[in-house]
Amino acid sequence: MKEIFNLPNILSFFRLLLVPVFILAFFFSPDDTYAAALIFFLIASFTDLLDGIIARSFNKITSLGIVLDPLADKLLTMSALICFGIAGIIPLWLVIVMVSVDLLMILSGVILFKRKFTIPSNFWGKLGTLTMSVGIVMCFFHSVVMPWDLCVLYAGLVIVLLSIIFYAVLNYKEALRVLKMKKNKTETKENINENKK
Repeated sequence: MKEIFNLPNILSFFRLLLVPVFILAFFFSPDDTYAAALIFFLIASFTDLLDGIIARSFNKITSLGIVLDPLADKLLTMSALICFGIAGIIPLWLVIVMVSVDLLMILSGVILFKRKFTIPSNFWGKLGTLTMSVGIVMCFFHSVVMPWDLCVLYAGLVIVLLSIIFYAVLNYKEALRVLKMKKNKTETKENINENKK
């Protein structure tokens, strides 16, 4: 229970709860400034920075946190991209590509987590998340900063794709090794049970 309810994980849970709040604030904003949505997005982004610092500084990194932290990040990013796509601020193709990539990464993370294999975040993954967050914040001021907000989002997409390649190359063999070990253990247990019969 301590692993689940440590401070970094609580902050990640809190960030997950902010996702629907952000969406409601975005679509029910009384004007086109989306000021409330921006505030919630910044709060959520700050908790991402804070939980990472706390987890590393106080050795609070857990298997759940390794999965929960990027899950909260991706859901927040996906929600923001979809909102801005619906509002016509960013192109639909970028929304589709980024959401597809994030869904693929979430699905892969869940599958690996269920198999007791977790992949920690790396520099490129964090840089991609940061770049996308900066681009999203710029989108709140689209009429002033365009087209630079889109340029930052494109850069974020490239970095995210590079991070996926890095993850795949770095962890492919390790993932196969761990999964093979688990498979062998399962087969050994089954053989022992059969011999007992």
